[in-house]
Amino acid sequence: MRKEKMKVQRLRKKEVRNVLEEIRKYGVSVEKGSIDRVEAGSLNVLLYNGEPVFIECEGGIYFTVYGVMKFRPEKWRVVVDRGAMPYIMNGADVMKPGILWADEGIKKGDFVYVTVEGKESPIAVGIAMCDGKEMTEGEKSTRRGRAVKNIHHLKDKIWNMFFG
Repeated sequence: MRKEKMKVQRLRKKEVRNVLEEIRKYGVSVEKGSIDRVEAGSLNVLLYNGEPVFIECEGGIYFTVYGVMKFRPEKWRVVVDRGAMPYIMNGADVMKPGILWADEGIKKGDFVYVTVEGKESPIAVGIAMCDGKEMTEGEKSTRRGRAVKNIHHLKDKIWNMFFG
């Protein structure tokens, strides 16, 4: 991690409690620890015990791609076909025709993570633009529109800030 180029702010105990409470809604139990906020453009990355596992975005707290790898939430998964991967890895939103499977419990506005068919590791995280059931409704050839707003993906600015 290149801390010398980053503005890092340690969160107070009350702020840490709020972050950990927000994360519990994803079904993941996170122990108490230190959390630092790092500015990364329009997003803030939250370092939990020095690791970039959370993002503050659009008023919510979500896992980073690394955070999904580390904590493995059981829900909120969207699986896309291999053809969608290069677009998503370039920052494109996830389109309905590229989705093979989506957790039916996903509601519009929820955090989701995206994997590629046959793989378990996430390639992106985002915000659902429709319910999970709607993401896969109908024939693939007739589905239209965006399903997931891509907020962070492998090898983007945030990933490269810590792992590049």
